Amino acid sequence: MKILIIEDNKAIAEMLKNFFDSENWETSIFHEGYDALENFYLIKPDLVILDWMLPTISGIDLCKELKLANPSTPIIMLTAKSHDLDEITGFNSGADDYMRKPFNPKILLLRIKSLLSRKEKHQVKIDENSYLDLSKKQVFNNNSPINLSPKEYELLLYLGENKDRYFSREQLIEYIWGFDFDGDFRTVDTHITNLRKKLQLENLKNKRGIGYSLVSEK
Repeated sequence: MKILIIEDNKAIAEMLKNFFDSENWETSIFHEGYDALENFYLIKPDLVILDWMLPTISGIDLCKELKLANPSTPIIMLTAKSHDLDEITGFNSGADDYMRKPFNPKILLLRIKSLLSRKEKHQVKIDENSYLDLSKKQVFNNNSPINLSPKEYELLLYLGENKDRYFSREQLIEYIWGFDFDGDFRTVDTHITNLRKKLQLENLKNKRGIGYSLVSEK
């Protein structure tokens, strides 16, 4: 497994390298965007970890260039930017996932493994009428596209890839919003309600005191 790390903060880059070493993954580190782009073709990474704030070229512009070079290479963008509009900008630039700093390396690892497993498939079935098209980052219900917010999409994807597992609000907050989230944990309930309404999901279940799950249909 080859991971390309593009991060100008040397401490963060080394922390990531050490963490990936424990997985026996091969890592290449670049602190500047153009150097990384020049070596991208030589390294042929399986996945890219990309910082937003880079010298000489922004992570947003670099993300676009990397996707032009190889659209199938997953890119996870790291940033200290915390607004939803920034997250939308990141996804619109071609990023496959987006994590806000500070982040939990264990959560990053889960996201990496999830992205890599998705490369082999293009859809995640939600129920008999709904599915996620991963290449388009779009959910369809009865073959009609349904508009979801970025967090609604992430939440549905996470539950869809982990069917029949129950997750507490705390677990979902940490994975979807980040462990430094300081808002109301009831935001999970709001997003679940929105998904149920938009997709008429009868298999999105809640067990009191346990959490939420997308249950496989019998």
